[in-house]
Amino acid sequence: MARQSQAPAPARGRPRDPRTRAAILAAARALLERGGLTAVTIEAIALKAGVSRPTIYRYWSNATAVAMAAFLDASGAPDAARTGRTPLAALRAQLHSVADAFAAPTGRSVAAMVAAAQSETELAKAFRNEFIARNRDATRLLLERCIEDGLVVPPADLELALDLIFGPLFYRLLMGHAPITRAFVDRLLDAVIPASG
Repeated sequence: MARQSQAPAPARGRPRDPRTRAAILAAARALLERGGLTAVTIEAIALKAGVSRPTIYRYWSNATAVAMAAFLDASGAPDAARTGRTPLAALRAQLHSVADAFAAPTGRSVAAMVAAAQSETELAKAFRNEFIARNRDATRLLLERCIEDGLVVPPADLELALDLIFGPLFYRLLMGHAPITRAFVDRLLDAVIPASG
C-alpha cells in the first residue's frame, strides 16, 4: 500500500503582511528624516505606523535595525545599468544615486550609526553587504563596460580605481567636512577615470 505524502506543517503565527512592513519602514524613514537616529524608537515607529510594538519586533530586533532597513529600502537596488543610457552616463547616474542617498538626512543618520557601531555588528554588516557591496558591484560592471567601449582611460588597477571612487564618498560621509553632491561625484570620476580622447 503506497504511503500517503504528509501535508507540510502549517507555519506558526500569523503570516507577515508586506503592507505592515512597508508602513513600519515608511514611519522609520520619516522619523529619521525629521529627527535623526534618536527620534527612531520602537514606540515612535509603532505610533506613526499604527501598529503595535510586538508587531515591529516580529520583523526587527530593535529600533536601530528598523532604521537601517528603512535606509536600505529607500536607497533601492542599483538600476542604472538597466537603463538606455550609455555606459558612462549610466556610471555617473549610479554614483549620483549613491551621493543622493548619502546626502539625505537618512544617509547622514545611517553614517552616524555605522561610525558608532563595531565593525562586526549586524548593523555594520548590513550596511557593508546590502549597500556598499551592492553599489560597488554595480559600479564595477558599468566601469568595465566603459573600458570595453573605449569611453574612459583604462585604470591600471580596477579594484584600486573603485576604492578611489568610493573612498572620498565615505570620507565625506563620516567626517562631514564637505557636502556630498552630484557635482562632487562628477569631479571625482573625472579625476579617477578620465574620459578617453
